[in-house]
Amino acid sequence: MSKLGERFEAWVASVTGGRPREALEAAEAEQAVNAVVFDEEPGYTALNPYDGAPERPWHTVRALLEQAAAACDANPLAARLISMTTDFVIGAGATLRVRPAAAQAWVNAFWNHPLNHLSDRIYAWCDELSRSGELFLVLSRNPADGMSYVREVPALQIDAIETDPDDREHELRYHQLTADVEGRWWTAARGADPAGGPDQVMLHYAINRPVGAVRGRSDLAQILPWLERYDLWLEDRVRINRYKGAYLWHVRLDNAQSGQLEAKRRQYTRVPRSGSIIISDSSEHWEAVSPQINADDVAADGKAIRLMIAAGAGVPLHYLAEGDSATRATAREMGTPTLRRFAHRQFLFESILTDLIRTAARRAGVASGPSGEISVTLRFESVLSEAIRDETATASPDPIR
Repeated sequence: MSKLGERFEAWVASVTGGRPREALEAAEAEQAVNAVVFDEEPGYTALNPYDGAPERPWHTVRALLEQAAAACDANPLAARLISMTTDFVIGAGATLRVRPAAAQAWVNAFWNHPLNHLSDRIYAWCDELSRSGELFLVLSRNPADGMSYVREVPALQIDAIETDPDDREHELRYHQLTADVEGRWWTAARGADPAGGPDQVMLHYAINRPVGAVRGRSDLAQILPWLERYDLWLEDRVRINRYKGAYLWHVRLDNAQSGQLEAKRRQYTRVPRSGSIIISDSSEHWEAVSPQINADDVAADGKAIRLMIAAGAGVPLHYLAEGDSATRATAREMGTPTLRRFAHRQFLFESILTDLIRTAARRAGVASGPSGEISVTLRFESVLSEAIRDETATASPDPIR
């Protein structure tokens, strides 16, 4: 450093109290971080770009919903993972018990009404819940008899959810994208008056929802990139195996005279068919030339990608028709965590249907007891019953003969 530079450094040190440059820069950075002051004076509101809630913007939500829907349409693995959840959760159907008996008759009429027929709809609802992470249902009440009719709104059409500023779990209304520029607002069933409220209300149910978030997330959210990579990997393997067997004929003429090559080109314009006989003298040589594609055994690569997909979906590989990966005993042990996951989803879906029935009954004036709620017990066949039977059979000793 020159003398002029040393003098300048000494002057800076005298001004800054002798602190080195690194300490000065660190102090300035800390001062910049602490410069945001939240003034609590009346009439002043601090601008904070992040309010602490893990909510995603609509364009991100829409992109994920579109990717999940596209994957289920085109990818057999994605479609099977969604349908597998529905098969385990619903199984052969639901059993429904309601108290008092008068309420049971109304609930049966609501469940089996020709405009509802919930025994068929619940399969599509479970698919939508797993695929989109959310379920939006509209209850339309008939003013004449109080009967409600259920319709579904795809999560892709709900772009905004308005909540209570003091309670994010208290949803007020939902905005649906329609052909109209302004769209349509639906009143939330929770905030509507059961008797004198609007005849149409919306219910919102979500899964995989982070704490503090309003919207749910698809079961496929974490594995969508790996599903796409597996698609690309399979496509590359198909192309390699296709072109690996391709070949062409190379015909070589020894000491060809002028015009002889052109004559041969015209003669072999049409490729000889398989099994054809070609007669030539010693000056003409035929050779089949194929591409030298070194397609090594990459089965382990494909299995590694499938393992990532299976782990993200919460199922073992033998649930994806890969039966050679485990024995029966190993498969039973690996299936227990998966059945626990399906049992949890089953519990959530039973709660959703129970809430739907109670809301419809409340709006129809069907009430019982001081709370004004009917007693609803809705159950599916437990997915853990088979695992419990297997464990019991394994633990029980053989009888003494």
